[in-house]
Amino acid sequence: MESNRMIGKINHFAEKVMRIAQFQLLWIVFSICGGVVLGMMPATIGLFTVMRKWLQGNEDNQSYVRIYWATFRKEFWKANIIGFILTIIGFMIYMNFTLIRFTHGIAYWFLLIFVFMMTILFVILLFYIFPVYVHFENKFNKYFSISILIGISSPFHTMLMIIGFSLVYLLLLWVPGFIPFLSIGLFSLISMYIAMKAFTSMEGKKEHASEENKSLMKGGFHNGFKPAANKNTRVETLNR
Repeated sequence: MESNRMIGKINHFAEKVMRIAQFQLLWIVFSICGGVVLGMMPATIGLFTVMRKWLQGNEDNQSYVRIYWATFRKEFWKANIIGFILTIIGFMIYMNFTLIRFTHGIAYWFLLIFVFMMTILFVILLFYIFPVYVHFENKFNKYFSISILIGISSPFHTMLMIIGFSLVYLLLLWVPGFIPFLSIGLFSLISMYIAMKAFTSMEGKKEHASEENKSLMKGGFHNGFKPAANKNTRVETLNR
């Protein structure tokens, strides 16, 4: 009985590993289909999309390919714009790092602190931009600020990402043979999984705050206080 249970767990784990390898294979294929340079970002958006579906419980193997292909086509240009913006930001931070060597005195410390803060924000952006983009519907220019705000307001989850990425990096150093099959897939799995936990936590806090506001309003009614119907009503009440 115990041996059957152990074999079942091993098979379940092997299925999970094969699924991650399948997603990475799709990422490689679609990156090549887009000419690598123009294909990497749409393929990455497709990867996070199917990873999100998988984490939500979708086990249909054929649907993953359809979802990946549909996402790749739909988000091709937007994904490349995201990649272009990230490249520009990264290049600007790199250029500022090179300028630090030629500055002295107060300017040196000011530039050092500025570049350090920009680097932290950029890393947070890289952690969350893809999970946020595939999870939320919003205006295109909002995704960057939302990603940074979620990363800053969820320091525990951001730290978990750093730990998870570090462990994957050490694993790949230890077993380089995993790189063609599990590297991108594992990084995206950790990023999407932890980001979804952060999203759920933030939604829970929002619902809790909403319930507290409702209870405060009810308490106000019981104590004889009434909320103003509009600004004019409140002004009139205060004037009296």
